Amino acid sequence: MMPKCDTCVPGFSRRHFLRFSLGAGAGLAAASLPHSVLAQQTAARQAGGRGAKSVIMFWMGGGPTQYETFDPKPGTKNGGTLGAVDTTIPGVKFGGLMPICASQAKNMAVIRSMATYEGAHERGTSLMHIGMTPIQGLDIPSTGTVISYEKGDAKFPLPHFIAIDPPLIPQSAVFGEDYLPFRLNNADNPIPNIRRNVPVDRDKDRAALLLEQCKEWDSKRLQTEIKKVEAAYVKSEDVMNTPLLKAFNYNEEPGDLRKEYGGRLGTNALLARRLVQAGCSFVEIGYGGWDMHNDVAGGCKNRVPEVDKALGTLIKDLAEKNMLKDTLVMWMGEFGRTPDINGGQGRDHWANGFSVVLAGGAIQGGRIHGDTGPNGAGCNKPVNIRDLFATIYKACGIDYEKKYDTEGRKIKYATNAKPVATLF
Repeated sequence: MMPKCDTCVPGFSRRHFLRFSLGAGAGLAAASLPHSVLAQQTAARQAGGRGAKSVIMFWMGGGPTQYETFDPKPGTKNGGTLGAVDTTIPGVKFGGLMPICASQAKNMAVIRSMATYEGAHERGTSLMHIGMTPIQGLDIPSTGTVISYEKGDAKFPLPHFIAIDPPLIPQSAVFGEDYLPFRLNNADNPIPNIRRNVPVDRDKDRAALLLEQCKEWDSKRLQTEIKKVEAAYVKSEDVMNTPLLKAFNYNEEPGDLRKEYGGRLGTNALLARRLVQAGCSFVEIGYGGWDMHNDVAGGCKNRVPEVDKALGTLIKDLAEKNMLKDTLVMWMGEFGRTPDINGGQGRDHWANGFSVVLAGGAIQGGRIHGDTGPNGAGCNKPVNIRDLFATIYKACGIDYEKKYDTEGRKIKYATNAKPVATLF
């Protein structure tokens, strides 16, 4: 009978960890550097200022409607049929299906005038992940990679950047492959082969024997691939044996709290909270289905309440645990939806003025920036993609004008950008 692993958790397999370790170029360097040096390197990166230590990003794939969420237009022809609810910000309303988020508005900052003018799904997704128009031939890291590199502890045994049900995230290994997104399977879908097929001590002895047998080969041939395999064994053992694996056991949370978080999205949000609590730098949670060209009211009835539970409860939970000051929460998609509702049915793509939500870190809650006018067709105080990313990095205490090298060129984290001052 196969022995059970004491740290067995849903969503991970040894094969996934091995793949993560084999690709970890930065992990190879880490294996050869003393922890004191790694700690100094991490501290140097983190010295840019105070701010969030971790980020949880909700990605609403397809383009979420702002009118039924964070920018309702009650009483107007473009406002839809789902109404609006008062928030804890005087005079500000959220969509009628968002009472929990409305109760947490005092901890949120809503940008109602995000303007990228990019209405294509793929390009919009890339733009909202890297903060600039892609440059052909250059690797531009996503914000998750940048933040996990800047804020992550070099000695952290788990992946720095974990993506749960994410979209296709632009990937760049300019900081080493340790900071690429590590895709996590559904938290409710345990993978059996995480379990060892032999006891722990015997498994370790096998790994040690393999490394010993490779020494002579390594000394004569110095092959990079062999070094990767050896580093993978070391990394996988670190990962499989760290007590931090318990962070994935979200069922340890009280039943009432799990119920508050809601269904699959809420479970992923609760898991994200546990991961950042354990020291993970960046967790992205995907939740698609927002491309509502038809029956926007029906689609929102299926999706908005889950967002309300997951996002609102997460912010409340972080605040109650005194974690919000150290955790930046973001909610966004590739664009919003059009003001007109196509004869009462769906809404089209709209990148000329949509909503992005930020909470925690250095962001001040209870703030609303910009507006889209009485019917949603305007855009006052527009925020461009560069300024959004400068705002995100500042909220994390990262120098947004810092340059990194990619393909021999120096690129700023946020080029020609200024943070949105009203949010700080």
